Amino acid sequence: MSTEAAHGATTTNGGTNGNGRVSFSELVRAHHEFDAAVEGEAAATVERRFRGLLEAFEASTGEIVDAYWCREAPSAVALTRREQFRRGRLLRRRKLEYRLHRVSDWVTGGTHEIADLLHDCDILAIKAASGLEGVPRAVVMQWLLLVESHLLGFIERHRHAAPAAEVVTRFAESERAELRRIEEYTFRAGEKRARMHYVEGMLGLGLLVLVALSVATAGVLALFGPLELESASIQQFYASAAAGGIGAVISVLMRMSGRGSFVIDHELSRWEVEQVGAYRPVIGSVSGIVVYFLFQTPLIPIEQDALTLPLFVVVAFLAGFSERWTRMVLSGAMRTVADREPEPDPEFDIVKT
Repeated sequence: MSTEAAHGATTTNGGTNGNGRVSFSELVRAHHEFDAAVEGEAAATVERRFRGLLEAFEASTGEIVDAYWCREAPSAVALTRREQFRRGRLLRRRKLEYRLHRVSDWVTGGTHEIADLLHDCDILAIKAASGLEGVPRAVVMQWLLLVESHLLGFIERHRHAAPAAEVVTRFAESERAELRRIEEYTFRAGEKRARMHYVEGMLGLGLLVLVALSVATAGVLALFGPLELESASIQQFYASAAAGGIGAVISVLMRMSGRGSFVIDHELSRWEVEQVGAYRPVIGSVSGIVVYFLFQTPLIPIEQDALTLPLFVVVAFLAGFSERWTRMVLSGAMRTVADREPEPDPEFDIVKT
């Protein structure tokens, strides 16, 4: 099986595509011919061809960090690394791109258990290449290369004499356990990465959205009359909005530090995670505003003289900090309407004796 298409290389019948890129399967066949060549002019020609294809392959795909080449058949697995510079929001960012390439059509044959494990390695490699960054991505890719090398080596060792079913089963179980450890490490590393991007979106994009909404709200209020920023009601409104957003941010940071569960889908892209993080301060701010208006209605039995700026800040912070507390406040207000008993009418009051 060849995994070139899954990891970015392109294959055609001639070994290169229209852009002149060399496929990994063509490189593997050239290496097999070079490895099997004997001394002489023909061997030198085969070596020159392999060196040329290797140079062209690394120029388009990246440097081969490590590889396992089968000797009995033109099959191999290799890990490539390519340095790229991508333009970020402010500066250019350096990125190391890792890819895992495999060609094993000629060795897997009927060993479906080994072939399934190789396929699982390919899936994990795609997830790691897309969802991890930095050292964790390099660790996982090198780890997967090691597992695939073990699998191809096992097939080569038993190529001339098929191993017993028990031997294949024990070996497959051992390698599958190793893949589970790799998957667990990938999940933990992906969670950490997603959390950092979530915080970036929450503190960066989320606060920008709040500022934009605050300015837009001021513009809307100005359409209905002069906007008096010195008035107590305007100050309480904006203080509640800000306190709700801050409460939401503090709640997320505390849960990330270990107080409570906080799970993010780490397979989302960086931009998608940052977008999700940007919604959190907005939700907290809206919760603070809702509670601010709720406390000024008869639904909440509180004296109007007690409605001061510190009170609004505290309740708005709690509304943004705890969604459960906000739901309790809102449901309590609704129960107040539903469960309120009518005032007794003396004319129809019946006293039982």
